[in-house]
Amino acid sequence: MLPEIILGEFSLPTYGLMAVIGFLAAIFVATTLSNKCGMPKMDIVFAAIYCAVGVIIGAKLLYFITVLPNIIKHIELLSTSPTAVLLYAFSGFVFYGGLIGGAFGIWVYCKQFHLSISPLMNIMAVAVPLFHGFGRLGCLLGGCCYGKEYHGAFAVTFPDNTGIKGLAGVERFPTQLTEAIFNFVLFILIYIFVKKGKPRSGQALGIYLIAYPIERFLLEFMRGDSVRGFFGPFSTSQWISLMLLPLGLYLTFRKEKVDEAVDVDTLDD
Repeated sequence: MLPEIILGEFSLPTYGLMAVIGFLAAIFVATTLSNKCGMPKMDIVFAAIYCAVGVIIGAKLLYFITVLPNIIKHIELLSTSPTAVLLYAFSGFVFYGGLIGGAFGIWVYCKQFHLSISPLMNIMAVAVPLFHGFGRLGCLLGGCCYGKEYHGAFAVTFPDNTGIKGLAGVERFPTQLTEAIFNFVLFILIYIFVKKGKPRSGQALGIYLIAYPIERFLLEFMRGDSVRGFFGPFSTSQWISLMLLPLGLYLTFRKEKVDEAVDVDTLDD
């Protein structure tokens, strides 16, 4: 675990570094699919900027929702330590909030400039798991999103981290690394599918919304961090996974209308 890199008098958070690397890598890969999906490269870049804003807002907002019950439980702290409460309320990110916020940002961009969102749906399916894979490496380095105590194969042990109490000295299931590997593999498979095949509008996104929610739902049972929000037997992310899965099935298997089909092979390189 390496929460930060010290450069003289400055420190560089590794989670933020991995997020930036993942974002830049995702944009680069997305632009390589511009001709295949019939979307100019500059529109992809600008849509990604809108997406990034939506990701930050959405991820912070959903994190706030997950910790809101704890804030309400200790509401008296608002009068004695308001700054500490605000820092706690918006100190983290929740991936699904970022996913929804990012999709909304892309929709806003397309709406503002009168563009069809359909070509961006398959591009998004390629870019998201690549970005997320780097993000989970950032989680591994930072120590967040850690797994339950676990003494089997591939168990990981984190060094002392003053920011996360009780994390150090316990063998844990490698949830961050597991999800990073899954996302990178999913990125490769979807990229090949979009690059070499002829996916229908939104079909690649549908495949992503089937594969990732299933993986996330199962992996949540191995998470050891408690600040995730629970409603009944499942975590917030598990409930969202269950809601996204039908959308993934619809996008993957729906029949495309004739006037929606685009022969991408006729597009100019």
